[in-house]
Amino acid sequence: MVDQDQRPRQTARMATYKYLTRIAPVAIAVSIGSMAARGFAGGSAPITLPPATPPWPPWFIQLNLSPTVSPIFSWFAVLSGGFGLVAGLVALRQGWRPSPRRLMAGSAIAVVILTVVPPVASGDPFFYAAYGRIAALGHNPYATNPEQILSVSDPVREIVNQYPEDPASRYGPLATLTEAAASKLAGDSPGRTVFWLKVWNALAFLIIALVLDRLVASDTTSRRRVHLLWSVNPLMLFLLMADGHNDVLAAALGVGAIFALRKVDPRGAFLAGCALVLATAVKASYALYGVGLAWVARRSPRSLARFALGITGALIPSFLLLGRAGISATTLGIVSGQPPNLLWHQLADILGWQEAVVRVNILALIACAMLAALLLWRMPPEEPNLPAVRVALALALALLVASPYQQAWYYAMLFPLLAVFPPSRLDWIAIAYATALSVGSVPFFYPSPHVSAYAVIERIFSDATVVPALIVISAALLWLCVTGNWRPATGRHNRRKTDMLVGSSSQ
Repeated sequence: MVDQDQRPRQTARMATYKYLTRIAPVAIAVSIGSMAARGFAGGSAPITLPPATPPWPPWFIQLNLSPTVSPIFSWFAVLSGGFGLVAGLVALRQGWRPSPRRLMAGSAIAVVILTVVPPVASGDPFFYAAYGRIAALGHNPYATNPEQILSVSDPVREIVNQYPEDPASRYGPLATLTEAAASKLAGDSPGRTVFWLKVWNALAFLIIALVLDRLVASDTTSRRRVHLLWSVNPLMLFLLMADGHNDVLAAALGVGAIFALRKVDPRGAFLAGCALVLATAVKASYALYGVGLAWVARRSPRSLARFALGITGALIPSFLLLGRAGISATTLGIVSGQPPNLLWHQLADILGWQEAVVRVNILALIACAMLAALLLWRMPPEEPNLPAVRVALALALALLVASPYQQAWYYAMLFPLLAVFPPSRLDWIAIAYATALSVGSVPFFYPSPHVSAYAVIERIFSDATVVPALIVISAALLWLCVTGNWRPATGRHNRRKTDMLVGSSSQ
């Protein structure tokens, strides 16, 4: 029998539960709809699109939105998506039982829609198209940039010339192969090339959803968490599908490596080593997954040897494909001239360091190592069936928080690991970081004759909004590490208690 004093509290909890179970799917759907609407609205400065190529995607209606209005779609998508994601996780804690199959179906629909629209808030896919065009023509995208090698009349060169920076490729050989394949399928059309690049992203995104689902197949509650934190995660859909960043390719291979070595098995260890190298052949930072995998493989000398053999067997052809210029570009770029992330930029300003990028980068890498050690010591324990996840998650989080170079789409490295990690307050930290950086990544104003003015306005916006948010989130992460108060965001006790409260209505 329920104590009379507890009835008001249970009534309030019931009302909160019903609100969250309704608002979470609505907020997520509205977020995805906003991304699609922005894509179908066509280009707006600073993201100028190439002409449409019907009947081929990307499909859009050129509405010529004002550059001061168009970012609102993206900001709204990010903020409503972050809110919906938090609401959904809290609702899961209180007993919400969405169907994993429906979540997967919703993810597939969202991925398809976002595949056929152009990039909504990033010009990076057009650089991928340029690198693919260079490789398809038989040149080295690591040794030259589009302006140097592509003819003035080449449509792909025209679309990247609108941006102030025109660098050589900094992506691994596997990324270059996917870019070259897209270019060969599309010819000299930058629009069609970006479409094919998005097709590769779509396949990778859905493969990750399927692999994560299989990793926790025996636990329906964990499956719901997986699909909420990955399959229908609006932040990942925005950054990887709506924007079209290629990090999802590396994430798919990294998740595949963890799936292959979920048990200490020599055969799985070999496949894990191969998949790990392929992941780093897209983005070098995914080598951090290898530390977690090696931590598991160490239990069996045969498994460790097979893991090393798989790495060696895949690494040699990767180096041969890269060449000297490619190795330098993909592995050393992080400490050789890249601008530091926003927090390190602020520190450099406070200390009065001018043109000291390398100095700040070295300091940031030291901070990465210290934060990684702290997280490995203080983070909550992992699931027994997935022992590689905790080490990889700690190292990835340290890199993403304290690394010299920081972008929102790098969190594709974190969310697949977080999705199969036990629920904790770390969920809120990751969502907050990704949301803040996503807001800051949206270009909002671009007076085309005055690139420097754009840079000043963007800097003011970042300083006023994103930087304070990142400081607060970083302080919260350190507080959790020091106190160890990772109190689970969900738990069997809470679910049992809520199930008794909501009964059969919590469907």
